Amino acid sequence: MTLDEQIQEVSNDVEELKRLINETSRSRIKQLLEVQQQKLEKELGQLKEKLQKEQQQVTVQAAEKTANTLPISTHSYTKDITVYAWDQSDKFVKVYVQNLDGVGDLPKDQVECSFEKNGFHLQIQKLKNINYSLKKTHLRHDIKPEESTFRVKKDMVIVSLRKVESTNWESFLKEEKPAVLKSLPNLSKAKDNESFMNAVEEMYENGDDDTKRAIAKAWTQSREKANAFSQKQEEDSKNPDIIRTPDFTFYPPPKKN
Repeated sequence: MTLDEQIQEVSNDVEELKRLINETSRSRIKQLLEVQQQKLEKELGQLKEKLQKEQQQVTVQAAEKTANTLPISTHSYTKDITVYAWDQSDKFVKVYVQNLDGVGDLPKDQVECSFEKNGFHLQIQKLKNINYSLKKTHLRHDIKPEESTFRVKKDMVIVSLRKVESTNWESFLKEEKPAVLKSLPNLSKAKDNESFMNAVEEMYENGDDDTKRAIAKAWTQSREKANAFSQKQEEDSKNPDIIRTPDFTFYPPPKKN
């Protein structure tokens, strides 16, 4: 007997008990019938709950089966690489393409880089369903395609561009503005201490962070050296024969007996 049939049978029994309860005039019989009615109603509730769970399970299994039969999406799209870093040596310009998690695990044929006289094209296929592309033309200077290479690391790719000439690249691409280097003030014109300090102050105001740090460090060391020199002079005042400068100390020759 199915659950539906059991539910129907118990429902009929409950209805019959209700009819008998209404017809009997004996209180004791009525109480006995009501107790039996409560038992059957409890059983009926349990059967309905069991049926509901079975129906939910069937629904879940059907959904899982449908999901398993659906084709897994393998669609990928192309994304241009816009963030990279570069530096240079006498022979090479190196391009660092980072944040490519898992690129080192790809098959070799899924990472390619082609080179031409004035550019290169790095292509990474199906890295987590994304095709990456870094194509650069109009490099600042020409390169040697046949001597240019690339290396695949765990999460990055390094492209090495062989220079034609050992020339310093002011920028990576021709359309980029070369870095402007501010000329330093001519310290030879600083004829006195005040002029020298003004020149140093000008260097500090116009310099970059590295220049400012270097000047601050030199100034601190100079002050420490001056303080130490003053302290030594005070100690040497007890011996007037000792001549001390910031760089050298002259001691008197030993006295002859």
